[in-house]
Amino acid sequence: MAIAPFAHSPIRTSCCSRGKRAMTKLSISICAVLAIAAVYGDAANATTTPWSHEQDSDLGFRFSYPRSLFTRIEGDGKPAFHYFVSTNSDAKLMVGAWNNREGRTPDQFKHWLITNAGGYDEVTYRPRGRSWFVLSGYRGDDIYYEKVVFSCGGQVVNVMAVTYPSGERDVYDPVVERMEDSFKPGRSCS
Repeated sequence: MAIAPFAHSPIRTSCCSRGKRAMTKLSISICAVLAIAAVYGDAANATTTPWSHEQDSDLGFRFSYPRSLFTRIEGDGKPAFHYFVSTNSDAKLMVGAWNNREGRTPDQFKHWLITNAGGYDEVTYRPRGRSWFVLSGYRGDDIYYEKVVFSCGGQVVNVMAVTYPSGERDVYDPVVERMEDSFKPGRSCS
């Protein structure tokens, strides 16, 4: 009866041990890559899958959102407001506009919003321009991002507001960035 050469040699055992360790490391690496791909894949899918590009028929503002993340829901009856919820999480999106009958400036409206609407205790980001401002921060475990743009010489206030779980920021941060870039006030001021 012949014995296979090196069947019990230290070299064979060492090679097998190294082979098993290499396979284990490879398996762990593959699992890690798949986990990272799953997390970032949602973000990549949301930014590359079909987006809806819409324009409000009343006040003309334009906005975009990924159809894979947000679904339109019934609103509160205001004609120039559009409401969306995420199908996969607690994220919400609202875009709208109204005539600025009070004649508030962006600074006055921001002050009114912070004073009266509530939920602005943890503002972490607040850039502003002559006719716009952004408020972003935390409300409990959620991140909010709100952009307000005055148009038509200050006669129209346009707003985009997004709220999403802070644990899902890898998915929603790039989406919010793209939505913010596409959010534009109406050009016609009749």
